[in-house]
Amino acid sequence: MTNAQLSLEVAKRHKVSVLLARILVLRGIKTLEETDRWLNWDAPCEHDPFLMKNMAQAIDLISTMRENKKKVWIYGDYDLDGISGAAILASALNDWGLPVNWMLPNRFDGGYGLSAVTLKKMKDAGAENLILIDTGITAIEEIKAAKEFGMQVLVLDHHKPSGEGLPLADAILDPFLDDCEYPNKALCAAGVAYKFLHALYQKTGKPLSDLEKYLPLVSLGTLADIVPLNAENICLVRKGMEKFLDSDCLAIQILYERFATDKNFVSSNDIHYRMAPLLNAPGRMESPDTSLEFLLCKDREEIEGLYEKLAECNTQRRKIELDIHAQAIKRLEEIYGKDLPKVLVIDALEWNIGVIGIAAARIAQEYKRPTAIISVQSDGIAAASARSAGSFNWHSALFPCRDLFIRWGGHVKAAGFNMAAEKISELRVRIEEQAVLQGFAPVAEDTVHYDLEVSLSEMNVKFLNELKRLEPFGNENPYPVFLARQVSVRGFKFLTGGHMRFYAVQGRTSIPAIAFNKAHLADAIQKGNIDLIFEVRSNVYQGVENAQLIVFGVV
Repeated sequence: MTNAQLSLEVAKRHKVSVLLARILVLRGIKTLEETDRWLNWDAPCEHDPFLMKNMAQAIDLISTMRENKKKVWIYGDYDLDGISGAAILASALNDWGLPVNWMLPNRFDGGYGLSAVTLKKMKDAGAENLILIDTGITAIEEIKAAKEFGMQVLVLDHHKPSGEGLPLADAILDPFLDDCEYPNKALCAAGVAYKFLHALYQKTGKPLSDLEKYLPLVSLGTLADIVPLNAENICLVRKGMEKFLDSDCLAIQILYERFATDKNFVSSNDIHYRMAPLLNAPGRMESPDTSLEFLLCKDREEIEGLYEKLAECNTQRRKIELDIHAQAIKRLEEIYGKDLPKVLVIDALEWNIGVIGIAAARIAQEYKRPTAIISVQSDGIAAASARSAGSFNWHSALFPCRDLFIRWGGHVKAAGFNMAAEKISELRVRIEEQAVLQGFAPVAEDTVHYDLEVSLSEMNVKFLNELKRLEPFGNENPYPVFLARQVSVRGFKFLTGGHMRFYAVQGRTSIPAIAFNKAHLADAIQKGNIDLIFEVRSNVYQGVENAQLIVFGVV
């Protein structure tokens, strides 16, 4: 069966447009049966949690902690995945009858992961047992110290081991463990927490329906951590997106009320660009505790105050982000001039370490090159956040360089590390060697990829509603990009900030379009009769929904 024939059959089977069917085929669908996973949101696709190595051991351990009635502390991470995972565990274990306390790391006084300082803080506060979420797989010395304190330690992580062996925890859950048969290696930390609770509920007879309240938190962690959207992750996120609409969690209710652009549907876009930045902001600016307190809060008056703190941090984060981005561009030119390498390593003194990851992502996108932004602190220690571009694999690139780092960790698309500032020059050389070994080549700056050529008449509200069936969009399931040829332009207008607005016209169809940060395309756009590359998005104004084009480029 040809792709064209398969598209027609998919359209008939699911009563969708041929255009949506063509997008599915481009996503790699080979059979009609495979389309059910994408278009049938009720299709079962979760794996047995007991396939995860050490799951039975972890359940026995948590049961022992409950029986012994010793004080249990959860230790998470300062990003939204770790915060969501901690919120899931704290809520569920308290409901199960195991009272827990929690602590989160702080970028500004302890850095990533469990440290000797934070371990002692928890011990002094009365911690007798420890649950690590979104961290721990590389904490060999710290967990050894916890064991010497007499603690039982449970690790729930989703990062790859360092290659230096595993910590001697009482139980470790991590899909990347050797011989782990769990099929989904792309779970985020919140996903690992959810699968752990799934197994716990299954083993103890607690109704699995009670787990559903935590699914919005799984959605937040999965999309915020940009893990690959494989079958199970899509399934978990979809269930979480649906539960936003009737959640009994105050925090989820507030996020839904204030950030869902469609009051009958929470989209991945709402989470990616509205909810996640808000909840990540405190951890970038000061302490992530505010976000976890917000997610766990059960008092309406108190939660409004916490929300105001979140919003204030987010406003500050935006301002600092813009400042660092401008400084990083200037520093980039100082380091490299016009002869850019395959990988950009940009360092400066005392940039805000909570925001450098956002700056790295933006520069990686603008320059089509993997980027590490490094903030050198007054003590000579450099903290870095790295983001990928194209096919570059940060984890594979950093692993052979690990002798340079005090600590490091991450994934294919994103990573972080600490190192002595004097070794940054050596890192530049060795990372460039890794890029060559990976066969990575930056894409030409003016190259904009698209999925399908379409007619503007196909870009309407009906199609936008169909696109919702392919949600969530993200890593390995990108939002579709289209090309429309011979488009004329009317009502062209410059906006502040280097943006442009106009109407894209093709035949009898006229659609409003906006181009963000594309001032360099102004001359080409104003000439008209252009081939336009864009996304189509919903724009709701005064309660009326219309299609709007988000312009990426001109061919």
